[in-house]
Amino acid sequence: MILDAFKFTNDLFLKNFSKFLTLVFPVYVIIFLVYFQMSSVPGYGFGITTGFIYQELIIQLLTVYSLILSILLIDDIYKERKRSITNYFYLSAYLFIKIVVIYLITSFAVILGLLALILPGLYVSARLFFASYLAIIFNEGIIDSLSKSFELTQDKGWAVLGYLLAATFPLLFIMILLLVGPAIVLAEENMSAYMAITYCITFFFMVYITIYGYRLLINLMKSSDESI
Repeated sequence: MILDAFKFTNDLFLKNFSKFLTLVFPVYVIIFLVYFQMSSVPGYGFGITTGFIYQELIIQLLTVYSLILSILLIDDIYKERKRSITNYFYLSAYLFIKIVVIYLITSFAVILGLLALILPGLYVSARLFFASYLAIIFNEGIIDSLSKSFELTQDKGWAVLGYLLAATFPLLFIMILLLVGPAIVLAEENMSAYMAITYCITFFFMVYITIYGYRLLINLMKSSDESI
């Protein structure tokens, strides 16, 4: 399943990169502008300020919005559907509140797991990983999306966690390597330029892992149907 997911991800990512650049990347440009604007506020950076909290909140919300756009686009590419850019943004806005609630519930459940031990938190994150996909692709409700993600990963939680870590760890390692140079050269002298590079790399990372997760979901759904 891992090799199939990587092959699918690489193929879809490379062949349709321009589409992600057109649709999803502008959100990361906005994220950078939010950082740039908030960081220019006097007193910013001295401890945890109200401005810092607002900035992080806005960035997290925009990241969720970019996730919705990415999943919609991936699903359309896979199913060979076409829609206008305006329709993507409109539909993402329509789904936004639902996905934010799923994100909050999932984050809370994972935090509880992490407070117990690290492994239970990771396990819970794997079991709930597909809830957002199900809510977006099939327009499932919040509770149904969460419960179906649990059902889909029944007796496969640790395997799914392994599949996710198999992609996440190498990507994080590559991301760190790519940021080492800019961090040494730019972090102190030009933090804005460094953050611009960071958000660009994050864009690549998030799109890639979202495609990978989509393929895992498709494979899990197929194996679930076969077992029935």
